[in-house]
Amino acid sequence: MIDAWNRGNGADFAARFSADADFIAFEGTQLGGREKIAAFHQHLFDTELKGTRLAGEVKFVRFLTPNVAVVHAVGSTALAGQPKTSPSRDSMQLFVVVKRGDRWYAEAMLNARKLTLEQQFLADDLEALPPEGRRKVQELISTLRSQAEPLSS
Repeated sequence: MIDAWNRGNGADFAARFSADADFIAFEGTQLGGREKIAAFHQHLFDTELKGTRLAGEVKFVRFLTPNVAVVHAVGSTALAGQPKTSPSRDSMQLFVVVKRGDRWYAEAMLNARKLTLEQQFLADDLEALPPEGRRKVQELISTLRSQAEPLSS
């Protein structure tokens, strides 16, 4: 799956899911079936996630039966042009996998962002602002980011 992500191939990314798998993305989008998982990811790979790189690892596998397991994994994404992954994009995944023949398929996956309490409190504070206040914070962040870019080069 990581290799398919890094190649920007939605069909290959989804190939390890069963035909009727359930997938919940980090922001709550619920997808039913391999075809929807593939189309959703291909759209992202062609737009917002174009050129990103995914890194990850399996943290543990717990076998419920010889042919059914729960898998916990973690991942992080490097945006296009970035040499390192972005901690704000760290996530964790929980899979339910089933063995069919000699291959394992994900029947269900939940992807969730890893947030510190500080990040959550900041998000809560931002959400509590009226729309004009949120716009001003976004403008301030944009200004600060553009001022900091020459320093990091």
